[in-house]
Amino acid sequence: MPAQRTSTSHATGPGPERVITVLVTGFGPFQDKYPVNPSFEIARTLPQLLPRLASDRYAIQIITHHSPIRVCYEEARSLVPALLEAYQDTIDLVLHIGMASGRKFYAAERYAHRSNYDQHKDVDGHVPGIEEVQELFPDCPVMMETSLPYEDVLSGWQSAVLQMPEGSPAYGADCRPSEDAGHYLCDYTYFNSLAWYGRRNEQLEGGKAADRPVMFFHVPAESDEETLERGRAVAVALIRSMADAFVGFV
Repeated sequence: MPAQRTSTSHATGPGPERVITVLVTGFGPFQDKYPVNPSFEIARTLPQLLPRLASDRYAIQIITHHSPIRVCYEEARSLVPALLEAYQDTIDLVLHIGMASGRKFYAAERYAHRSNYDQHKDVDGHVPGIEEVQELFPDCPVMMETSLPYEDVLSGWQSAVLQMPEGSPAYGADCRPSEDAGHYLCDYTYFNSLAWYGRRNEQLEGGKAADRPVMFFHVPAESDEETLERGRAVAVALIRSMADAFVGFV
């Protein structure tokens, strides 16, 4: 069952008991090369409640989905809408975390794509064909974008990481914008979330911050403890920036 808020106040409510609740997901193993997917290792070890900073006007609660998403189109297509439906009265924001092999930097994704997923098969050997995509998303634009103010989220995230002192896990982490989520399961999962929110709020494009309050976060593929600790700290900084932007624009 979905977890309940630690406070009865909604994100838009006044006062010190305001709570922003964030749903976080990660992915499972991918091929023999990646028996441990750092995205879920980071997600599952995030704190349930972020300690308040001196300037905070709200608390941030994190709910991590209890199991990793299989690197499988069918699972992403069935799980994501069901998960968002179950948590719709509980969460304010969604952050999907995925692995990007070959990268040493962290990326906050702006856009997700509806189609062109035919280049890379999932763990079950499947790719969603053109007809399948058209049947699933006939009403959706070719690209969808988070409704959070992306530049504000990016600026707040990068600034927070740059200000971290030497010796902190995220010190010196390379945090970048990205406008191409990769046309694979990460991209597909992101699009499914954006489409679900866009349909629910009747705002597939544009709109206010709360219309599609979803982002995707790509992390390096390494899963040693030092890299995972850095990834957790960078993820926390991104979640804080998402919450700041959300509160500032709802």
